[in-house]
Amino acid sequence: MTLPEGTVPERAAPASRAGARPGFGRLLFSFRPEEIATLLLFAPMAYALVSIVANGGGMPLAGPTANYPNALTRLLTLAASVVLFLYVVRLKPHWTFARDALPFLFAANVYANLHDMIVFFGAPDITPALHELDVAIFGVEPTVWAQRFAHPVLTDFFTACYWLFYVLPPLLGLLLYRRGEWQSFRETLVSIVICLYIGYVGYVVLPAGPPRYAIPDAFGGPLVGALPILDASRAATAAVPLTAKGAFPSLHCGVMFLATLLAWRHLRWFFPVMLFFGAGLIAGTVYLRHHWVVDIFAGVALAIVADRATPPLERWWARKAAAERGEREKRGPS
Repeated sequence: MTLPEGTVPERAAPASRAGARPGFGRLLFSFRPEEIATLLLFAPMAYALVSIVANGGGMPLAGPTANYPNALTRLLTLAASVVLFLYVVRLKPHWTFARDALPFLFAANVYANLHDMIVFFGAPDITPALHELDVAIFGVEPTVWAQRFAHPVLTDFFTACYWLFYVLPPLLGLLLYRRGEWQSFRETLVSIVICLYIGYVGYVVLPAGPPRYAIPDAFGGPLVGALPILDASRAATAAVPLTAKGAFPSLHCGVMFLATLLAWRHLRWFFPVMLFFGAGLIAGTVYLRHHWVVDIFAGVALAIVADRATPPLERWWARKAAAERGEREKRGPS
């Protein structure tokens, strides 16, 4: 076609740029923020597991961890969880409860593989520094000082509080979900997942062992409760390799503190329950020798960051996702 004399032809946008950003935005905001965070963590985790499997499967585990699933088994589980995730998000959008519950499954999947990532990436162990900080702050190691209060009933109480970490925060989310308080549920879910994931990165970047492994000779003996089943549950923690390196920050304390804040904000009648058992859990991590006190400080600080940062992130993400959906509806089927 011949243009009129003096007309400057309009330059077409490069093919690599025209439509690329809108397409990326549609893809990005078709997911939720916690799902993107999951995929970002899955990538280095898959790389570590593939490398370990390719090099013979890693060092064999011994003692209580001897029966822990090997790297290949966990790699296949990771792949299956990604397939499940994409299946639900892309092909079964009406499975709303399944999609809402998947983040907890993914968080557990990441946790199961963190020991391999810590060993694979090989960051320096900071356990001695944490021990020194505790002593510098308190003049004594608090986990050693706390053994003067050892009593079977107290040991069982703190053990029960410790295990309620796996019950109470998800229960808070479930109660909000059942009440139909979608925005409160989303803020609770995303805050907890983001808190967990930042903490997981902390485990890899700043690996540290708990007092019960680092200074066993400082204690007068093992803690014994009144109920054998709770004694067995404490022993079972040693079967997870991460417990030897995943102390900083304390996610048990951080997530329980965060869930207590969220209960105060969104479900006031549930707050006393969270406060009572959350306080028991935080004290229990010291009494049971699971954490240095500086681990707890770091976990609480992380919870405050997640609590302040997540609601605006969730609202911004929801607006962007709605805008992308609106643009897609305007364009119609492509």
